[in-house]
Amino acid sequence: MKLQILPNWCKKLGLAIFFIGTIVGGYDDFKEGFTEGYNSTRIKEQPLNYKPNSFLTDNFGEIGLHIFEIIGVLGMLIYMLSKEKIEDDYIHKLRYESYLLSSILWLVIAIIAYSFNENLKLSIDYFIYLFIWTYLITFFIKKRIY
Repeated sequence: MKLQILPNWCKKLGLAIFFIGTIVGGYDDFKEGFTEGYNSTRIKEQPLNYKPNSFLTDNFGEIGLHIFEIIGVLGMLIYMLSKEKIEDDYIHKLRYESYLLSSILWLVIAIIAYSFNENLKLSIDYFIYLFIWTYLITFFIKKRIY
C-alpha cells in the first residue's frame, strides 16, 4: 500500500507555515528567556503574581499562541508528507525506514523518561516536534548516504 502524499510544491508551503507558526508561537517565551536575568535581579521589587510584559500574549491570549504552535506542527507535517522531486520506490523505502527508526527511538525515549520520572511535566508538543525533526533528519541522512 502506498501512502498518498502531497505534491512537491507543498514543501515550500509547509516550511512557510512552520516558520510563521513557530516564530509567532514562541516569541514571548524566547523574549522571556532572553531577559530572564534582568527580571530576576529585580525580583525583590516585584509582587508574587508578576508576569513580564508579553506583547503577543496580550494580543492573542494563551489559546491564540497555542493555536500558532499547532500551526507550526502542521507546517512540519505538511513538509514531511510532501513528495520529493523524484519520487520512486527507493524513496518510499527510505521514508518507511526513517519513520520506523524515529518511532522506535521516541518510544524508547518516552519509556525511559517516564521510568525515571513519572511526574514529567512536558507537553506533547515537545515530543511531536522532536519526532518530526528526527524523522526529517534521518530521512535526509539516509537519502544522502545511499
